[in-house]
Amino acid sequence: MSRRKRRWTRLAGGLALVVLAAGCVTRADLLEQEKRYRSLVTQQNRSLDQVKREVERLRADMDEGRPRSRVSAAESSPEQQRINDLEGQVHRLESNSQEIGMTPDPSSSIPTLPPGAPISPPPVLGEAPPPAAPPTTMPEQLAAATPPPTTPPPPPPVVDEEWRREVAQDQAVAGTIDVPERAEYLNALQGLSRGDCSQAGTQLSGLSTRSKGSPLADNALYWQARCAAARGDNNRAVTEFYDVVTRYPKSDKAPAALWQQGMLFVRMGNTPDARLALSKLIKDYPASSEASRARQKLVELEQ
Repeated sequence: MSRRKRRWTRLAGGLALVVLAAGCVTRADLLEQEKRYRSLVTQQNRSLDQVKREVERLRADMDEGRPRSRVSAAESSPEQQRINDLEGQVHRLESNSQEIGMTPDPSSSIPTLPPGAPISPPPVLGEAPPPAAPPTTMPEQLAAATPPPTTPPPPPPVVDEEWRREVAQDQAVAGTIDVPERAEYLNALQGLSRGDCSQAGTQLSGLSTRSKGSPLADNALYWQARCAAARGDNNRAVTEFYDVVTRYPKSDKAPAALWQQGMLFVRMGNTPDARLALSKLIKDYPASSEASRARQKLVELEQ
């Protein structure tokens, strides 16, 4: 190694020792400073406790040795002045403790609330604040916010022009059929012409169950369904219209039953089933008068 290199090596080593020494001195200084702070705080706390005990002793002595009539005079006595001086010293010691970053003795200062002040519990960390009370809803606001209950539309009047026309057509057809149950069926139609479904319903029910093979059984079942729809018994009406079509598919009442069933679904707000019934009517009975009406109604439902 050359002389110049050895010289630079010794210089670098000396600098490293200086840096290390400076680091050690700095850390030692910090430890010494912390020790002094702790000693100072301990000393101040001891002095604070001594002064507090002295204040309490003097107050106790004054309370025991003075009568109540001489309270005002005792307030300016040397003992009272000593107490005032000691309390000022307590205040200065507490201020010094706070200035060096330490918390004073908990018994030295207890915060108090004014008389009658409400006490609120402190919030819990990690817990959401309690929800606010809901606003009071007035009856008028509740009535305005609540929508009125929806009620199904009332059934159409029993006796209308279409009803009378159908009853008259069935009376004319039944008069040409020579069967034992013809008189009973005509009697039921007579009641239907006046819109009397209560009495006619019993006769129609007997005809549809007893005379299943009769040429008037399909008519009786059809009018049963019409009376059920007029009473608002929609489910029964839908079922009986379906029975007319399935049990008597070749009857002249089958297309009429599909038409009435489709219109009943429209009144119930069931548009998909109304389309199905009317589409079946057009497909199975395309030449019927009801089929032409069904085509027009389907166009209206598509709009």
